[in-house]
Amino acid sequence: MPKNIEDIIVPERKRSIRDIPIPEGRRRIENYETTPSFKENHSSNNLAHSNCAFPPKEARVIGRGRGKRKWLAFGVAFLILMFAVFSMFNGATLAYIPKSQAVSFGGDSYTASKDGEGELLYSIVKLSLDKGLEASASGEEEVKRRASGVIAIYNAGASEQRFRATTRFETPDGKIYQVQDAITIPGKKVVGGVDNPGVLEVTVYAENPGKEFNIGLTDFTLPGLKGTSLASSVYARSKTVMSGGFAGVEKVVKSEDKAQIKAQLEIALKEELNSEAKAQVPEDFILLPSLSSITFEDLPQTESTTVDSVKINMHAELFGVMFKRSDLSNRLVLNKITLTPGESVDIVGLDSLNFTFPTNVSANTPTSNEIKFVVKGEAVIVWRIDEVALKTDLIGKHKRDIPSILNNYPTIVSASATIRPFWKSSFPEDSADIFLKKLPIQ
Repeated sequence: MPKNIEDIIVPERKRSIRDIPIPEGRRRIENYETTPSFKENHSSNNLAHSNCAFPPKEARVIGRGRGKRKWLAFGVAFLILMFAVFSMFNGATLAYIPKSQAVSFGGDSYTASKDGEGELLYSIVKLSLDKGLEASASGEEEVKRRASGVIAIYNAGASEQRFRATTRFETPDGKIYQVQDAITIPGKKVVGGVDNPGVLEVTVYAENPGKEFNIGLTDFTLPGLKGTSLASSVYARSKTVMSGGFAGVEKVVKSEDKAQIKAQLEIALKEELNSEAKAQVPEDFILLPSLSSITFEDLPQTESTTVDSVKINMHAELFGVMFKRSDLSNRLVLNKITLTPGESVDIVGLDSLNFTFPTNVSANTPTSNEIKFVVKGEAVIVWRIDEVALKTDLIGKHKRDIPSILNNYPTIVSASATIRPFWKSSFPEDSADIFLKKLPIQ
């Protein structure tokens, strides 16, 4: 059967969006997105692009640009922070080495006074301490013991007054106490227009033994001066209580045991007094143990808490000779070196020098107004620097000005400066920001 033309020609169909050719670049992307593995792992349309392991080139370029800007901002912030930190530590330090010189003392003799009338002034440190140790009693015996204590005797007159041994001092209720040795009370002194009576401290003993003479602090008069012009100008007052008076039977200790206990007490008292004296000495002063003295006095024994035992007691007094370090240093080198006006020195190792009395006069130290001593040993002299003036001269100055500034300080051997922050080259305008550091001598 003959075919119609419609049967031979294929009918033309309408073109759809599927028939539009895809650009080459887009085709590569679509081919990648339609791979099975991608479809299996990215079924959600919202996550198709965000979780893609290989983002588009344009996305990668934008990401790198943002990262560079972030690191640049971080670097700028870090630099600003470091600048602020360094600026907070603004300041300068000048380290210097002072002039020094070795010196030797071969038994040189010096004199010092207590009242300031000589070239070198000294003062007395006075400390006292009581201590007791228990000892086994060997028996009992009849004992009679007089009470004792320390009084201060005053002299309001212009002339010194001398009194013989056994001079009597009377309390308001009529109890009598006596000095053992002859004494001299200095006359009054006028200081700043004010009269200061002369004074002397001594130990007095009760006229008779017995507990009734153990009394507290009180005033005393001198019965021997009644009816004279000195009755009102010479008087005394207690410095300590009167104690130790006893009359009756008490336990006794063997002499050898007592001697051993007393030796132990002296050692312990000496150590404690020296330690306490050093603790009380101001930082710029020096206490010389070799020029100091410690005296010991037996105190009455007391009852012990242990059966068949007693307590052996002892009293000790330290009289220490103390100097101001700068005064002593400058006086010792007076004949060793030449100091220009305004110069001052310190002696390194001052404590290690050997100070001694030329004769046995240490016992007179508490009452003497003048002492003589001898010095032996090796030491080093270091010149002092006026650091206040040096700081003032450095304010606002450039580093290059340091040599010319130090020309005014000939006692500085060498110096180096560090200025903070590191980019600054001039000293701060505030002296509080300038620090001086003295380096060890070479």
